[in-house]
Amino acid sequence: MDSPSLLTIPVELRELIYGYLFSSFIIRHGFKSPNTAPSGTSLTDSNRIALLLTCRQINAEAWRHLPLNCTLHFRSTENLLSTLLSVGQSALTRIRHVRVRAFPFPLYTTGRPDYYPTYFAANALSLLPGLCLETLVVEDCWHGFGMGDGWRDVTTYFDIEALLQSEAWKELTYITPCTDFIASGYDVRRKRQVQPQTWDVMLKERDGEESGAEVEMFIVPYKQQTATGHQKTEDGRIMQPWSAKPGHEVIENWRVAGPEQSFKGEVRIVARRGKRVQAVQTGLSEKMSWKDMKNQEGGLVRRDWTPYHNDMADAMGWIYGGWGRRMQLSNQALSS
Repeated sequence: MDSPSLLTIPVELRELIYGYLFSSFIIRHGFKSPNTAPSGTSLTDSNRIALLLTCRQINAEAWRHLPLNCTLHFRSTENLLSTLLSVGQSALTRIRHVRVRAFPFPLYTTGRPDYYPTYFAANALSLLPGLCLETLVVEDCWHGFGMGDGWRDVTTYFDIEALLQSEAWKELTYITPCTDFIASGYDVRRKRQVQPQTWDVMLKERDGEESGAEVEMFIVPYKQQTATGHQKTEDGRIMQPWSAKPGHEVIENWRVAGPEQSFKGEVRIVARRGKRVQAVQTGLSEKMSWKDMKNQEGGLVRRDWTPYHNDMADAMGWIYGGWGRRMQLSNQALSS
């Protein structure tokens, strides 16, 4: 007896196979070198899309499962905008899984010293009405490549908070390589609060106390031999629940510090929207490419967005290194 072919099994089972296969796909945009891919992954070309070339029937059945199950991994916020603003609405609304390094935007590489506003990465989602993500994984752009001043700690904290307030996702994971965003003593604004409790309350107020909405925080200890717990990262490292108070409060009164305050490691903030929440980005399409939007006369200016800056000196005139910091980020985001 001949072995059954793919077309001889019920279409419902074939669709499960398509979804399972495409869930292993990671489609990357903006990476100019294989060395820029995350460790443990591969950029080697393969014939995984050969299934779509098998025959017309399989192509017709399978192609629609690709955007629903694959992960789109973007090098930067501008890579995300350049790609997703160029696709049709029917394709955009079927994308379910995105990973991006959350640079502020827009960033330029021209070296011009005049001031221009930049915005939180979370604002980029509002340019993509109809986006409805099951998972959004965001990487911290401020730590891990040599920006050595405390300014980055506060910006990471408010990056996270802005994303938690945004739409378009059902589950958000924010990854930062260290604890400085909450545990460092630098905070000129003095607006950081104990986490994840404060963010958890914020999300529950938004979606409903009984909705199932929650925010958790995990630490992946640098010293894995001391790590406890059964939860692991995708590369097998142990992560454990973690909470911390703002570092500037601990400096003022060391007695408020809990036993976990001094832990060191990668931190992951995981947020889940309420079960009945329709997590879809609202708004009207700009009907412009990212290049046109970015280069329009006067630059990209949105009156209803809060410009991204550290303090008034930075906001008013690129004083005290504001311009230099943005050029560092620009080089990382657009030239690597």
